[in-house]
Amino acid sequence: MKIKSKIILMFCCTIAGTAVVVLLFNRSENIIHYANTFIRRFPQHVAQEKYRTDLGYNSYYFAGSSNGKIYLGNSTAPLQVMELDTALTKRKNHKIIPNNKKLPFHTPMIKVFENNFYLFEGNVPYIFKGNIDNWKAKLVVSTGKYFSHLEPIDQDNVAVRFIDQRSGKSIIGTINLSHHLENYSEELLQTQIDGIFDVDGSLHFDNNNNRIVYVYRYRNQYIVAHKNLKLDYRGNTIDTINKVQIKVAEVKSRGINTFSTPPLIVNKMSAVSDNLLYVNSTISGQYERDQLWKEASIIDVYDLRDQSYQASFPIYKIGKSSMSSFIVVDKKLYALIDDKMVCYKLLDHLTTRATLKKDN
Repeated sequence: MKIKSKIILMFCCTIAGTAVVVLLFNRSENIIHYANTFIRRFPQHVAQEKYRTDLGYNSYYFAGSSNGKIYLGNSTAPLQVMELDTALTKRKNHKIIPNNKKLPFHTPMIKVFENNFYLFEGNVPYIFKGNIDNWKAKLVVSTGKYFSHLEPIDQDNVAVRFIDQRSGKSIIGTINLSHHLENYSEELLQTQIDGIFDVDGSLHFDNNNNRIVYVYRYRNQYIVAHKNLKLDYRGNTIDTINKVQIKVAEVKSRGINTFSTPPLIVNKMSAVSDNLLYVNSTISGQYERDQLWKEASIIDVYDLRDQSYQASFPIYKIGKSSMSSFIVVDKKLYALIDDKMVCYKLLDHLTTRATLKKDN
């Protein structure tokens, strides 16, 4: 064979080989993003610890964020709010002053949204609303269905998870605080066993695309719906647990139902920010080291614009304590770990991708 012919043959083989590699790479990318084969992607330096502060107590929870501030509620001091800057260097303490103190304040919760805050207890039920300038709370709701999981939508509306008083089942709804109007959908949450334990999960509102997001706790599914409660789509997390694995038993002496065996938790907690869904999964995937799961909590990231899985990263324990809750604000993840708060800066590529897709 002539040298020229050999060169042409080698060139053709190189082109063909490159094409095959590109084809296989694109196929693998498509599989890992969409086909739910449960292989996680762990890019380097997706989340880097930037700040850490000692809160003194482990009873704090995230109440929300507004205007460059992080707000914490305290389960042992339910009318107290701690305000921190995003660098976790400055803090202030506020006390909520309700205009009606006759209602029971057993386990109230606090949510901060823009310049407003909400003090609520769904098993009474009541909702107070006020401004973070003075922390004075006005009672705006004191009747209606029992609820849990309140998330502000705008100045006058909140999303909640109602408890249907006839069946005891959970349903997603909204409350207009100005006109005391309740709206709900019995179709969004899909029952597999009892409509109570099996539909448990986390409720969020994505301000970027004005969508309600609900992440199931015991199965690999999340729901995205419009503010009017019309379903947008049902998405899936990358694990394969599509049926809840729980067993419920009745305690006749107390007239309640409870778990007869420990349930399999799939999506332990979650957060939504800038078109991205962050899920703390408890299910390990293929090729993952057991040691990593002993040392850290794993966060999986999904793009709510196209329902695709993007990446995963660990949030490491402090001592023997794992992350108990987290939020994502301005491309930073804030985690509560025992009595500490830790801030992780997220990789620009991860957060910028969703922003670019939104602008397009």
